[in-house]
Amino acid sequence: MQEKQRKKLLLDEYGSSYKAGVGLKVALVFPDSYYLGMSSLGFQVILDEINHHPDTSCERFFYSFNSNDRESHIVPKSFESQRALSEYDIIGFSVSFELDYINLVKMLVRAGIPIRAIERGALDPFIIAGGICPSFNPEPVADFIDAFVIGDGEEVIHSLLFEYQNWLLDKNRNRKELYLRLSKIKGVYIPSLYSFTFEDNTLSKIQPLEDVNPVIERFNIKELDKYDTTSKILTPNTEFENTFLIEVARGCPNRCKFCVSSYIQKCKIRSKNSILSLSQSDLAKKAHKIGLLGSSASDHPEIGEIATCLVKSGKKISIASLRADSISTELLAALAESGQKTITLAPETASEDMRKAIGKDIPQEVILDVIAASLKLGIIDIKLYFMVGLPYEKQDDIDNMIKFVELTRHVAFSYPRPKVSISPGISISISPFVPKPHTPFQWCQMESSKTLSQKLRFLRSRLSRLGGVKVSCSSAKWSIVQGILSRGDRRLGNVLYDISTKEVTWDKALKMNNLNQEIYLRKRKLEEIFPWDHLDIGMAKSSLIRSYIPIESFRN
Repeated sequence: MQEKQRKKLLLDEYGSSYKAGVGLKVALVFPDSYYLGMSSLGFQVILDEINHHPDTSCERFFYSFNSNDRESHIVPKSFESQRALSEYDIIGFSVSFELDYINLVKMLVRAGIPIRAIERGALDPFIIAGGICPSFNPEPVADFIDAFVIGDGEEVIHSLLFEYQNWLLDKNRNRKELYLRLSKIKGVYIPSLYSFTFEDNTLSKIQPLEDVNPVIERFNIKELDKYDTTSKILTPNTEFENTFLIEVARGCPNRCKFCVSSYIQKCKIRSKNSILSLSQSDLAKKAHKIGLLGSSASDHPEIGEIATCLVKSGKKISIASLRADSISTELLAALAESGQKTITLAPETASEDMRKAIGKDIPQEVILDVIAASLKLGIIDIKLYFMVGLPYEKQDDIDNMIKFVELTRHVAFSYPRPKVSISPGISISISPFVPKPHTPFQWCQMESSKTLSQKLRFLRSRLSRLGGVKVSCSSAKWSIVQGILSRGDRRLGNVLYDISTKEVTWDKALKMNNLNQEIYLRKRKLEEIFPWDHLDIGMAKSSLIRSYIPIESFRN
């Protein structure tokens, strides 16, 4: 069944740059399903970069072929050739979500590779990891990874591969020498070259073990136009079905205090000419639609003109998520003309003062006006994202969310729309707040699983009573695990190993290693050393403190 499914997925693809039988063998692993992996633009771009590197071939690995098949591969095998993971020179993990760290360790265990970096010799595969998660906190899996790419990978991956290829020419090569060579590349972090000291369950010191930089500087590409960060493979089996994705912006200028991408990525935009040119590529012409992608795509200064030009040229377009205060009438009109039926907005919270506190100060009337304007143009499905468990949240904030959805429903069902016979749809997605490193909220406490579950149950119960409203809630239990990994340290390596090899629960694995949830979910002191303090992402800790302190007095 697995082999039949793999062949079907492979036959459905168009545009792969895979080169068989080339010198250096690289495995690029997405530690989740094929569906999510091939929906990741970053995964596709790095795959293409490696396959265009001289004398190098890159094949894909996935944790599973679909989201329902969580334990599919006892021994991970290549999507292209079915070779075992252990047969590759370099194994790279693309990690976009904290919970992927669990699957990362499981895949290494199943592959039969020496699990910890310290156990590997010169002939063992070299294990690297990159993506947004390692770029903000790689420490939970530091014991298992030889090298992390911190930041944008388009240039760093080539520097790393060239250095590795040069190292292979040395007959007396050893792994330690490779570590020292790679440590000189900006954006490359070798975790085994640094020691961490803990006192009373608190990190007290991060210290280099060799003559290497005490701080690892994140690598940022300077101009987005220099890189064709677009879809490289088209397939109907992704979130963006047969859609040619174009990254129109990287990073976000809005500085919402909970959002890690607002702080670790310098905001860069792709020029209008570059976007329009990329939309005319051979692969783009094969797609059913052009997807404009970015953390804040609607903040692009020319997004309305770009969308209008694409639609006038005969293209269908989509933008996954929009910021209500940066949506122009021109952009909405282009989306409607293109046939887009869903408007996705993220108020995060329904209380005005809470939105101000978290840095997303968008008035309620602005959000409702955008919804009304969308309905008028025939965009009749509304999707709203909210969070619960935000710092200093009260019951009034939870009640306000219900009132906000009721208002949205009133607007949706009473506002004139082109086809009154088609009822609007309202989808509400609610997730627990998870404090993220390198943000002003990195000092905040995360609420307990019990409290979060109570809030989610209450909201689901009340909102589900409203006709025409669908509600989905993230798991409180798994959000807690995400919170532990988000601000976790190297001691979690043993926890992840025990979960992967002994099939124990999170709580059991923490207890086995003399740890507990509170160590990671608690409120942090301003002077505390964080496990990621040796990563320079371009934002001074003092600046984050200045942004965080007003929250301390919020509602006190």
